[in-house]
Amino acid sequence: MDALANFIVKHKKLIIFLYLILSLLAFIGSRFVEVNYDLSLYLPKDLNSIKGKNILEEEFGIGGTAYILIKDESLNEIDNIVKDIESIEGIKKAIWLGTVEDIFKPKDFMDENIKKEFLSGNSNLIQIHFINPNDSLETVEAVKEIQDVLGEKGIVGGPAAVSHDLQYTTSKEVIYYSLVAFVIISIILFLSLESFIEPILFFIAIGAAIILNMGTNIIFDSISFNTHSVAAIIQLAVSMDYSIFLLHRYIEEKENYKDKDQAMIVAIQKTFNSVLSSSMTTIAGFLALVVMKYAIGKDLGLVLAKGVLFSLISVITLLPILILLFDNIIEKYKHKVFLPSFKKSAAFIIKRKYVLLIIAILIAIPAYLAQSNVKYYYANEKVLPETSDSNIAIKEIDKLFSNKNQLALILPKGDKLKEFQLIKELEDMEVIGDVKGLYSMVDIVIPETFIPEDIKDNFQSEHYSLININLNLPMEGDITKDSLNKIKTRVSNYYEEWYLTGESAIYSDLQETTAKDFRNVNILSIILIASIIFIASKSITIPLILVFIIQLGIWINLAIPYMQGTVLNFISFIIIGAIQLGATVDYAILFTSRYRENLQEINDKNKAAVQTIEDTGRPILTSALILFTGTFSVYLITSMANAKELTLLIGRGAIISLILVLMVLPSLLIIFNKLISITTINWPKINNKRREKF
Repeated sequence: MDALANFIVKHKKLIIFLYLILSLLAFIGSRFVEVNYDLSLYLPKDLNSIKGKNILEEEFGIGGTAYILIKDESLNEIDNIVKDIESIEGIKKAIWLGTVEDIFKPKDFMDENIKKEFLSGNSNLIQIHFINPNDSLETVEAVKEIQDVLGEKGIVGGPAAVSHDLQYTTSKEVIYYSLVAFVIISIILFLSLESFIEPILFFIAIGAAIILNMGTNIIFDSISFNTHSVAAIIQLAVSMDYSIFLLHRYIEEKENYKDKDQAMIVAIQKTFNSVLSSSMTTIAGFLALVVMKYAIGKDLGLVLAKGVLFSLISVITLLPILILLFDNIIEKYKHKVFLPSFKKSAAFIIKRKYVLLIIAILIAIPAYLAQSNVKYYYANEKVLPETSDSNIAIKEIDKLFSNKNQLALILPKGDKLKEFQLIKELEDMEVIGDVKGLYSMVDIVIPETFIPEDIKDNFQSEHYSLININLNLPMEGDITKDSLNKIKTRVSNYYEEWYLTGESAIYSDLQETTAKDFRNVNILSIILIASIIFIASKSITIPLILVFIIQLGIWINLAIPYMQGTVLNFISFIIIGAIQLGATVDYAILFTSRYRENLQEINDKNKAAVQTIEDTGRPILTSALILFTGTFSVYLITSMANAKELTLLIGRGAIISLILVLMVLPSLLIIFNKLISITTINWPKINNKRREKF
């Protein structure tokens, strides 16, 4: 580390030149990174519903679906609109009243079941089948063109319309909340640092790391638009504290060394271990997401882990040079620090260490029980605000035509009697509105050669038969899940191979998968982070204490929505533990590292703890405020429920971890000092004869 610190300080121009070249190349590379909008590609490939979804696309050419509601228009006008819609690229077909009935026939002579499906008073329903999946860019573009064709004449609902609104809203809002996050973080830095120049240098150093991360995303086939929209903000928020740690140490070392370069060399040396440990734990937290079967975790985890690694490199190599080059300007534009110094509160906390620890223990058990009972949801429409176009359309369509919750049952082709019997059995289920298959429309005694090809193509492929089921239930929930299980049981009585797909079926299968994801991500993140702390601290007990403190913060954080009766998006529920543990255990590492130094010098547990709170309180508070305000700004601006929930959890988690590290961790370090001393290599020994009573 001595050699690296000396090299950085002595080769300022070379390192800056390298950063300029690499940042330019990365910026150019970022233009070629493919952003993927099809979130269905991240779904587990081995799920029955996903296999069915793929067969539906490959064998029948059916991807996404949408519904159009048109009011107060003649059937002739609707016929013209349908023709315009069917000419749009990416649309397989549009099914409406005119598809199955003669529109010139008086309505009184039309089949009542068909009218019930497509007509309600003066309202007409059109079902759209897309070639590509709901989330694909092609389908989203097609939905936009449908809206252009309709104008004020109709509204679009259904899964494809929800995907359109999700992507449109996210891309529109990301600019606003990124700008607000930048402004708020700037204000926090100006309030917490001693100079107006220091925050600018921080943004340059972390900004370079963000550019390098975005450019190197080219190594992946693609990244999801969700990851693309939040990666920069999260990278900035979780890695800014490395810069704060280094700067505070440099300011301290300047008092010990007249030569600024030497002061920076010592600051790098003394900061490196704590910054390395902090960054590695954050990286480990993000890498734990890779084990998720829902591969959006892998996508997000790899990009953010790589980003934190670049932030670490930038803080150790680029930031020291910037601080040294602008040191005189930093001194010139100093101002008062507005954040508290913790000098008064430090003694208060240590005097009440046992009370604070007892309070934490009393909170721990109910918090653990509460967080384990948090409810979560999967449906995409719940992510969007109720005022979104697609949700307005869905409610209107459901009101007029009952719940349009469609399932696709895919069966091996060949046994038409078995298929007919299954259709009849499904039709008898109360929760099913209607069932459409080839042998619900055509008598099984009719030879297949007599059946029109256009009808057969709708329900049969080379290898499979398709049965469409309309479920009169919400997209998800216990009743829906139970009903799906009953359908699966009945199908299994007839067939060994079968596939049930559709939004509800996918959500039901995901529910079983993500329960394992939550457990696996939590366990892996704890093991990885504890292992890193173990190596860095050379201790058995310190990893246990630090992980417990942050894990308690996670329990409290997740217990709050349980007590509020709030239902969380399943992705937020799964990843918050890894993110909060990885991002905020840094506070505990910094505190423990500094406590160890102070204990060596002061030789008194209580006084060392007081001094440590004074030394680390302000940088930890600054770091937590940056993470809180950076994510909370997204919460305030975005209308997307999943983004609101996740950013609120991250921001609130930072504040909870801050409180626990400064108010409960000192108690644990003092109380278990003897055990820590026995189980830790080179832990300072307390001279009991010299120890002063606190």
